[in-house]
Amino acid sequence: MSATIVGALACQRNSFLFGGFKATVVSCEMAAPSKKSSGPQYDVELSDTILFPEGGGQPSDTGLMSLDGEETQIPVTQVSRSGLRALHRVASPLEPGTAVTLTVDKHRRFDFMQQHTGQHLLSAILEQQYSLDTLSWSMAQPESAEASGQEPSALLNFVELPKRLTPEQVSEVNAVANEYITLDPQEISVVESQPDKLGDESKIPEDYDFSKGVVRTIHIGSLDANQCCGTHLTSTAQIGALVVMASGQTTVCSTNSRLYFTCGSRVYKYAAAANAVLAETKQTLSSSESQLASTAAKLKSQLAQKTKAEQFWQRESAGKDAAAVMTQLAEGNSATMLRDEYCGQEYLNHVQKELATTLKERDTGYSVLLAGFDKTSGTLALIVLGDCGPVITETVARATSAVAQVRGGGGKNGGKWQGKATGVTPAQWKSLCSL
Repeated sequence: MSATIVGALACQRNSFLFGGFKATVVSCEMAAPSKKSSGPQYDVELSDTILFPEGGGQPSDTGLMSLDGEETQIPVTQVSRSGLRALHRVASPLEPGTAVTLTVDKHRRFDFMQQHTGQHLLSAILEQQYSLDTLSWSMAQPESAEASGQEPSALLNFVELPKRLTPEQVSEVNAVANEYITLDPQEISVVESQPDKLGDESKIPEDYDFSKGVVRTIHIGSLDANQCCGTHLTSTAQIGALVVMASGQTTVCSTNSRLYFTCGSRVYKYAAAANAVLAETKQTLSSSESQLASTAAKLKSQLAQKTKAEQFWQRESAGKDAAAVMTQLAEGNSATMLRDEYCGQEYLNHVQKELATTLKERDTGYSVLLAGFDKTSGTLALIVLGDCGPVITETVARATSAVAQVRGGGGKNGGKWQGKATGVTPAQWKSLCSL
């Protein structure tokens, strides 16, 4: 039994086939090991499929494969293209000739079609209105967008253009695009061509057998015609909505610009996520929406001034602590400075810098232990100074006898050893202070 080639798959000829599709296993091969899978994986080729393999900037479908006469459902986690073949990644081997029924994750598929068809519409408008070619594009993945802690921007796709658009041009593009979606929807059709009748091979992947394949051209009314292997909607009305972001364009390759956009249900998800951020920010800053930018700028300026003041007083305080250390060294060969408030690695560095010149000129041996403990986070910062390696090693050994989790390095030939520890308890700090 032969398999239908990529380009003529059932999912490409009817992108709204979501389930109940019958197919037969043509071949099954063990897949190469992957870090994402815990056990063996298999690549299954079918007589035909409604699960789209990744291509044209569109991620692959996922779905289920059911065996006829059995209740078992085998998850299809990925569909990839290998030349003209569509390979379905599953965790169980299947014998050639096995009859299966396919179901697509239709919400994932429809989301991808909204983004992909939206990109075709956006690119067509950019070309017609501003003579801007789309150099490349990228579709955001829904998994990353829905994962906990992700930014609303994870919902945004982008097209790469030869130059940046002005805010006015972005506004015009939004208006034109949404008019094609709401007031003047365009029919979308697919025309299949034989390779020998097609002159332009530039958009065909290198590993696709051009002589045996099928080339598909996506038509948006009379507005656009573009070669594409992906699944698409049947009308621009099904895009639902399209929003191009006026701000946040990024420059790439010196002159090119990435223009960010999103379509369909992602528009509502983005609006809800952005509104939540806006509401929280308004409450935190006690500011109206129109005043948020100026309020944030004012706070940034105030923070910069306070940071300068803090650094000044840190240096002043570090000078006094360094003087106290030198007083101890005047009475012997060892000294300590132990602080459990507002004393992190940065402050210890200030103290060490103040000591550096004086210690360099000292003509007798010395060891200095500088330590700062943050009670809230349980973080300990350490600097050990010594005139030779053995002295530093001995001092570090004493410190680690009190706080075993200390890790650091340096000072093999004298000079400076620096380290830190996390998960330090108040009892451990007290033990360090008693050394």
